[in-house]
Amino acid sequence: MKISLRMFVVAASLAVAAPLYAQGGGGGGGGGRGPMTPEQQMAQVTRNKDLMFKDITLTPAQSAKADTVFMDAMKKQADARAAMQPGGDMTAMRDANAKMTTDRNAALKAILKTDADKAKFDANVAAMPAGRGRGGL
Repeated sequence: MKISLRMFVVAASLAVAAPLYAQGGGGGGGGGRGPMTPEQQMAQVTRNKDLMFKDITLTPAQSAKADTVFMDAMKKQADARAAMQPGGDMTAMRDANAKMTTDRNAALKAILKTDADKAKFDANVAAMPAGRGRGGL
């Protein structure tokens, strides 16, 4: 009887714990993601740059400037996330992120010289999946 009760308790504990573990629950929010490595940051910069500057030819100087804008924006957002207290105002955080994204996109667009490139940039940003160029890094 004691063994059956113990086995039942263990099985019940696993039944509760397994879904929580699978969903990344139990720690610090963000779906269990920690800070990105420099390699992950550069991969994300490259993906976003490819999407935002699709069919736009950048000079090496423009490309380097775009990389700097992306990396600065990522640092600002990471600093803002770190400064936010657990259980803080998520609406304020979303608003701050949206402003940072708008500022980043304006800085990226300012790199471009021609009106045609700027119009293409706007179209590319509008075509991006939500949460990327339009609302997040």
